[in-house]
Amino acid sequence: MKDTCRSARELGGLMAAVCALALVIVTLGAMAVSAENPSGLQTPSATQTPSPAATGTATPTPSPTPTPINWSGDPMLKRFIFRGIGPASMGGRIDDIVCVDNNSYICYIGAATGGVWKTTNNGTTFTPIFDTYSTASIGDIAIAPSNPDIVWVGTGEANNRQSSSFGDGIYKSTDAGKTFTKMGLTDSQTIARIVIDPRDPNVVYVAVLGHLFGPNKERGVYKTTDGGKTWNNVKFIDENTGFTDLVMDPVDNKTLYAASYQRRRTSWGFNGGGPGSGVWRTSDAGKTWTRIQGSGFPEGILGRIGIDVSRSNPKVVYAQIEVGTSTGTGGEEQTFGGGGTPTPTPTPIPSASPTPDPKKHGVWRSDDGGKTWRVVASCFNLNNCTEDNRPMYYSQIRVDPSNPENVFVGGLTSRDLDRSEEW
Repeated sequence: MKDTCRSARELGGLMAAVCALALVIVTLGAMAVSAENPSGLQTPSATQTPSPAATGTATPTPSPTPTPINWSGDPMLKRFIFRGIGPASMGGRIDDIVCVDNNSYICYIGAATGGVWKTTNNGTTFTPIFDTYSTASIGDIAIAPSNPDIVWVGTGEANNRQSSSFGDGIYKSTDAGKTFTKMGLTDSQTIARIVIDPRDPNVVYVAVLGHLFGPNKERGVYKTTDGGKTWNNVKFIDENTGFTDLVMDPVDNKTLYAASYQRRRTSWGFNGGGPGSGVWRTSDAGKTWTRIQGSGFPEGILGRIGIDVSRSNPKVVYAQIEVGTSTGTGGEEQTFGGGGTPTPTPTPIPSASPTPDPKKHGVWRSDDGGKTWRVVASCFNLNNCTEDNRPMYYSQIRVDPSNPENVFVGGLTSRDLDRSEEW
């Protein structure tokens, strides 16, 4: 009996201890809540956050999640979201680089298949600004000399590869590339050059090369005088010939030079020349055009041509010309042993170049605004040529704005420093 009473007393003591411990826990919990909410009027819910005033520090507002680029509206595909992961392999073709004349820290780069990129810090960083539009193939970019906020983008790379990508017209930005509006020339597929009148940004000329794999009517030189609302085809040759380069006299805005190019790519070869190729000149802002012939200018079948005018001496005009039935001209593209197209190995430029041959592709110069011409450099060995070794691709020539004797050409880059006598 005594044992039974002792057990009951021990059990009662244990229960009392448990109750006391529970009371202590509840009390401590209540004290913690009171410390967090001194007024005792309300307890913050799990979704509430302390105000900046209560915490004493400003809480930054989270940035809204940006809408994914080219996000599909299809219910099945909408869950798939692509994100940039940085450079993963080698870069592709770059078709154009243009900078603001009075601020070289601001530049735009047009990629053959990678859209438009902009830098505002001299190339330290680049930002893609054309990803949300319907094509990523860029042919040319132009900035209005009188207003750097006006930027034109011609889509469709002006290259002749089987892998060349198509464009869908010309675009215009009036806010330095923040937004673009399509301004027409939708069926051009390839735009090679854009020239903006430095005195009037509403006057724009466009060299449209046209379809690569077939004929089309929307090719030639186009002009707008109302900022792209309407276009006039001021020079048309035929449905197989477009224009691959265009340059304006820096002093006389009514004088322009344009290079036409007859070409056709097929699945088995390439024809990159013909009677349609040539250089044309207008002195009345595109109303009439005169073909440059004779007086030292090369004759016969011509291929791709690049042209430029010296800013410091507008009478000096250079033309890089593909002459004769060489690579890609009047026949199939040249192939090399092994079925590939290896990069030619550069050869040292001789200290005294041989006499240029006007029957081979090279560089011509005019000192009187295109009236007379003389050949100043030519390709002497096609496979190891240091001057325009693949004219169907390169054919780009630029004159130093401050020195007409300093000339740069595309290809295995050559540079002339002495009145085109040595390269």
